[in-house]
Amino acid sequence: MIDVKFAFYTFNQNLKLKPEFLQKGDKIAILAPSGRVFKEELEESIDFLISLGLVPVLGRHLFEDFNRGYHFAGSIQQRKEDFQNAVDEEEFKAIWCARGGYGAVHLPDLLDWEKFLQKPKWIIGYSDITVFHNHLNNWDIATLHAVTLKKLNLKYNEESFNSLKQALFGEELRYEIPAHRFNKIGKSRGKLVGGNLSIIYSLNGSISSIQGENLILFIEDWNENWYHLDRMLMSLKRSGLLSKIKGLILGSFTRMDKESENPEFHSEYDSMSYQIIQELTQNYEIPTCYRFPAGHIGDNRALIMGSEVELIISEDKVNLKFI
Repeated sequence: MIDVKFAFYTFNQNLKLKPEFLQKGDKIAILAPSGRVFKEELEESIDFLISLGLVPVLGRHLFEDFNRGYHFAGSIQQRKEDFQNAVDEEEFKAIWCARGGYGAVHLPDLLDWEKFLQKPKWIIGYSDITVFHNHLNNWDIATLHAVTLKKLNLKYNEESFNSLKQALFGEELRYEIPAHRFNKIGKSRGKLVGGNLSIIYSLNGSISSIQGENLILFIEDWNENWYHLDRMLMSLKRSGLLSKIKGLILGSFTRMDKESENPEFHSEYDSMSYQIIQELTQNYEIPTCYRFPAGHIGDNRALIMGSEVELIISEDKVNLKFI
């Protein structure tokens, strides 16, 4: 099994740790490292891959159901077996996770990452897949925070999939979005890290917690109580993470708190959540962007995590460029 010393050794030896961009004919492993999925939930996304000229290969245990108070996509051993096979198989150029939910945290410490570190491949997904983003970004390996195969029950923006295609095939990726009243004007450059706030919070203190300097942090979440949002942010503050970042990007915060008490429960960018974040981060003099189109929404733009980005926030717009 790979250990941290080997990971840092490979980095210090300047080995190539960036995944290769895809070409038509490349194979992509379709895995479910977290919650259970059903075949019909994935068909549309698999058709999308085929339309790009890519070859989806389903994991052996993709449609398993292992119930331990939560319906996992197989036992820990089954999910590990599928993921290890995809990590080791040279023909696979990417791993697209079928959904989030819960369960990804079972795997990083069980997997042998040696072959992967020598020749990384793209790991794609969001929500619970933040576990892999944080774990691998600590080794300076880029990952893709983007849609999973299983869709949420809402309308999807075509840019969710167009941006994923651009990122996978090495096309230029940059975004320009309108300003928000809470934005903090400024310019910063650094390594993009983060993902789902609940997962980041759960990884605090572990080997997979966000590490490093010159970081630009992206966070999003859904289905969390407002008081718990405050708790998670306080944890990031007290752990020192917020003091180390050079920029902050806030994505969607949806279905927050109780529907009976939140008139914006179905809003993609919950106002109370943004107010809580603004109050807890107002003393950090860093460029801050609100209402970025990524997270548990239909407009979930691809983000290359672990990549160097340039964040420019002006009075009327925000520009995010991947270097």
